[in-house]
Amino acid sequence: MSVAIMQPYFFPYLGYFQLVQAVDDFVFYDDVMFIKKGWINRNQILMQQKAFLFTIPLEKQSQNKSIRESTIAWGPEFPNKWLQQLQSSYKKAPQFIPVMDLIESVLQDKPTSIADLAAASVIKTWQYVGLEKRFHFSSQLGVSKDLERAERLMAITRHLGSNQYINAKNGQELYQKEYFAEQGFQLNFLNQSLPAYFQGGQNDFVPGLSMIDVLMWNSKEDIKNMLSTYSLI
Repeated sequence: MSVAIMQPYFFPYLGYFQLVQAVDDFVFYDDVMFIKKGWINRNQILMQQKAFLFTIPLEKQSQNKSIRESTIAWGPEFPNKWLQQLQSSYKKAPQFIPVMDLIESVLQDKPTSIADLAAASVIKTWQYVGLEKRFHFSSQLGVSKDLERAERLMAITRHLGSNQYINAKNGQELYQKEYFAEQGFQLNFLNQSLPAYFQGGQNDFVPGLSMIDVLMWNSKEDIKNMLSTYSLI
């Protein structure tokens, strides 16, 4: 049994989904502070063969609010203008119609919190590909928020009946395997892999875009293969 804990991102890049693939239980870390100019409410799509950054507008955005408390400013900019950008960019992609249906299903309930919208983009993408996973929200697990950072991650992992915690590779700057081992936990880091794929043009491959780009250009079977190209260190 293994656990990963990450902030909910809106249609995150392939490496995020590889982390989901690597574990039995995935926890959306939604009761920690919102980080401005991060990837919670922003991402990149391919527009005119270049990476284009989009942002989901939030009401009175503040780093003094948790992700759960950060609310979406629904209006003409989002989702209408954004959907038009997607249509313009991907209308010739082979999976355009089913992926647009997926995106519409994520947006249809218009949740208040960015946490719920971002999590829905991950959960419904997972279902679209045809995979199963146990998803959780940290805000619903009842684990104290007063613990130190590493201690809370271990407490959540223990709460879910596991002693193996898997973090993204950049977590090596924050967490030590030896310290986790002293507390009775196995800590691994995910070394992502972003394989190239056809993106509809003759330009060089643009890696690290939103999962939307992967979905538009690849079959479900190809995506399943991509999800397993990571390694653990």
